[in-house]
Amino acid sequence: MDPNQQLRALDARFAAARAEGAPIACVAGCNFCCHQRVGIFPFEALALYRHLRTQQSPAQAAAISQRILDNARRIDALTADEHRRANLACAFLQDGRCSAYAVRPQACAAYHSTSRERCEHAFTHPDDMGTPANSRPVLLELQMYAATLRETTQAALESAGFPASQGELHQLLRALIEDDAAGPG
Repeated sequence: MDPNQQLRALDARFAAARAEGAPIACVAGCNFCCHQRVGIFPFEALALYRHLRTQQSPAQAAAISQRILDNARRIDALTADEHRRANLACAFLQDGRCSAYAVRPQACAAYHSTSRERCEHAFTHPDDMGTPANSRPVLLELQMYAATLRETTQAALESAGFPASQGELHQLLRALIEDDAAGPG
């Protein structure tokens, strides 16, 4: 399954759940989740990088690239737990919305909550991480579907001999930006 098919499949599942009356609280402009640590596959980093270079204006691409580099440097100094608590905005977040929504990683496409208030609490109280006060209510069917899709993707990558481990979004993108800047060689 190609990445676009995966996103369409996830989007279709969410649309069907909403049509059936599921209380999914996620709406455009709500971006508490865009301040979390996001693990992505290398092919997702390539899709984001390609989107950055071909679908953003040169000025937007430069600004996003600089935020990627700045975020990656900041993340380098943090443990994964510190990063989760840092509320560091994703470099693709512009004016409260994802500027790479069409190619967002599986982790982003699958993320959801049935309570905006709980997401806001988690955002404003990052030290509550891992406690019941900071738990995010989700729809089990959607969470299981997303987990199965991630596991299937990982197994397919491994079977094909491609890198199947995930890395942090900004750090993987920094490597692509730096490789591109270094040129052929």
